[in-house]
Amino acid sequence: MYYLFVIKNDFLKSYDEEYLYDILKKLKMMNQKNYNYGISLYYNICNLFNIKIIKHYIKTKTNLSYKNNKFFLTKNDYFEIRKSCVIINSEKYLRQILCVFYIYNKNIFACNFDTNKYFWIKEKLSV
Repeated sequence: MYYLFVIKNDFLKSYDEEYLYDILKKLKMMNQKNYNYGISLYYNICNLFNIKIIKHYIKTKTNLSYKNNKFFLTKNDYFEIRKSCVIINSEKYLRQILCVFYIYNKNIFACNFDTNKYFWIKEKLSV
């Protein structure tokens, strides 16, 4: 499962990928009693996704089925759009999904917290 985050330009210039990944992972694993701090830190690092724009683009450019903020590529492969991040549940269609979000914003950082993989989508797509 991959999580996509839109990273603010100020943060982009100041820190390396490993540091960024560590912060995002700590935010994901954060204890509930520290949520206010976590939300504040998130807003210093990331921009929110504009769900309305992304949904409209995907609905007009594809024929993917849509239910509960999830776009389904197959019965088990989907991506979910949230304001804070996009969750991708697909290895098979990862490149196609990343292309959609690359059009939306070039400063998207992808993380797989289960396998400790992370990358900028612009670098993944340029290969």
